Amino acid sequence: MLNLIKLNEKKIEVFKNAIATMANFKKVFNRDLNPAFIAELYAAEKLDLGINPAATERGFDALDSESKRYEIKYRRLDTQNVDANNFNFDYMILANLDDDYRLVGMWRINTDQARQIFLSRERFRKYQTTQAKFKSIAERIV
Repeated sequence: MLNLIKLNEKKIEVFKNAIATMANFKKVFNRDLNPAFIAELYAAEKLDLGINPAATERGFDALDSESKRYEIKYRRLDTQNVDANNFNFDYMILANLDDDYRLVGMWRINTDQARQIFLSRERFRKYQTTQAKFKSIAERIV
């Protein structure tokens, strides 16, 4: 039998607070609050990057002061693979967040390194590597 979630006063209060926070976040950033965007914000904070306002820009999520393009990937610690659609970036960042959305670690590789470790998955029209392989060649930032 399903273990259904029943609403009580505490859960309703948390729900209403979350809605207000998410609405405020959307007004400020013009983006939905989700783990992938949280990872982008951590990278922007740590590396002084400007976030690309186009959430689905092909190839990069942020730029540095020299116009270097950064593709930022969020993955949970227990997610095995990292995906890429293309190599239209100068650097790729991998960010791991914990269950409380706090930054656990951040790693950076350049395009040449990415091309060495990402394998083509033609059936899925993307490239893929493992987190372990990514981290083994990456510069650890955090």
